[in-house]
Amino acid sequence: MAMYKKVVTAAEAVSHIPDEAFIGVCGVNVAGTAMELIDAIVDRYKAEGHPKSINFTNSGNNAYIKPLAVEGLAGIYYAAFPSMDFKVEDGGFTENNIIPVFHLTQGIGSSFYRSQASNMPHITKVGLNTYMDPRQDGGCANQKAKDLAKERPVVKLIELDGEEYLHIDLPPITVALIRGTSADSDGNLSDYDEAIKNEILPLAMAAHNNGGIVIAQVKNIVEPGDIDAADVAVPGMLVDYVVRCTDTLKWHPQCLGQAEVHPGLTGHMRVAKEMIPFEVWRPQGGSRMVSARRATQELWPGCICNVGVGIPMGITYIIAEEDVQDMYYQTIELGAIGGYTSGGFYFSTAFNARAYLRHYEMFDFIDGGGLDIAFLGAAEVGEDGSVNVTRIKGHTIGSGGFLHISTHTKKVVFMCTHTAGGKDELEDGKLKILNPGKPEKFVKQVEQVSFNGKEAAKAGKEVMYVTERAVFRLIDGKLTLVEYAPGLDIEKDIIGMMNFRPEISKDLKPMPDWCFDTENKIGLKEKWEKLLGN
Repeated sequence: MAMYKKVVTAAEAVSHIPDEAFIGVCGVNVAGTAMELIDAIVDRYKAEGHPKSINFTNSGNNAYIKPLAVEGLAGIYYAAFPSMDFKVEDGGFTENNIIPVFHLTQGIGSSFYRSQASNMPHITKVGLNTYMDPRQDGGCANQKAKDLAKERPVVKLIELDGEEYLHIDLPPITVALIRGTSADSDGNLSDYDEAIKNEILPLAMAAHNNGGIVIAQVKNIVEPGDIDAADVAVPGMLVDYVVRCTDTLKWHPQCLGQAEVHPGLTGHMRVAKEMIPFEVWRPQGGSRMVSARRATQELWPGCICNVGVGIPMGITYIIAEEDVQDMYYQTIELGAIGGYTSGGFYFSTAFNARAYLRHYEMFDFIDGGGLDIAFLGAAEVGEDGSVNVTRIKGHTIGSGGFLHISTHTKKVVFMCTHTAGGKDELEDGKLKILNPGKPEKFVKQVEQVSFNGKEAAKAGKEVMYVTERAVFRLIDGKLTLVEYAPGLDIEKDIIGMMNFRPEISKDLKPMPDWCFDTENKIGLKEKWEKLLGN
């Protein structure tokens, strides 16, 4: 009968969290996040002054960590995407140096839980020679983190068998906040309706094995045996408290763009194409459509691909238009494989996915070199091919899965606008520049190294850079112009809007006309079927 006492209110569950606890949270863009538990922690602190000085970490760019940004409540934050979590007008805890904030990565966040669950050190090559490296910023997002790192570094450079690695050394997780769909009175948990298959099991194992507590937020409480044993995502022996969400639309949305359950996001049902909100992630403006159409040319039938947030998401829209989504393997680092990878408020999910890996399993696949090609955004591109996505004009943004994907994928295509603040339109199949913008995208040296071009060149990695005006390749360690938008003045409109002069390919040619003909399909399906001999 004691088992039945696991089902409690949110207030009762969080009353067991001690001061200075180290709390682990799952979820990306609120999908999979125990939002009611987070609000209950804040309510308790405002009423009692406890728990105070809690340290916390999350495994993704979690839009619902920011309620914890209360001075006195928050201690140290180990973040995958600081700007997503604490995006406030005055810069939040990171920019105002209120608490130490360490900027790690999404992949480290997801696999770190598993390392602690098995009592193993977390050692990785991801982040070498970038802002994560102690020889650069050591993952410190502000001065308080730098001061703390002098006494206790979070990222340490080590050597094994003559090779360099980073040792990610975080304190033991003592509280796990996890979320599922249903739980029985013993705490056995399913995540049937969740759009992302999060690392709820290794997080629960980590907190339990560290002698801490595990709190699960669910939508439904069911009788023992109602959840098939094969569908149990977290066994009840690991769960201390179960909280039935009191307002599922407010505190248990499927993702940012979907409060109620959309069956096409669960992986259990395929829905009609008409039920999928493609317009949410349709590329806005001619330039984004141009670069997305050009980038799709780098795909091939059967390739295993990853598409990042921002401009690259236009590729998934075009792929859906071309009806070739089932002719290659589109993945997202959150775990979905195939189907329609989503953008906008639905980013991190996929409609009609063909298969799922758990979040941390997908990062195992990525870190092992399983991706053939990836399309990633770029805030700045340096003369040596380095890319910055993590710090812009002094503001820490966040890396998400960027470091893992850019480090280990065989071919990487970076995508960005050619200038900052420019404006253009498509007219008669040509790109017409209305406002040239500012030359702040292609710079002599990036503000922070998120992708190291020199190291990529040494490794022989194939790297491309696509804008609406031009295409570049990293050749012999030099950024080289290989294509240009027809009708533009190469010196004035392309090179003149860069802060350095790139190499010019001897085989320089115009970008294909179909990049600019957005009224018609590219014809990928026919091309790919021909390649396959169909």
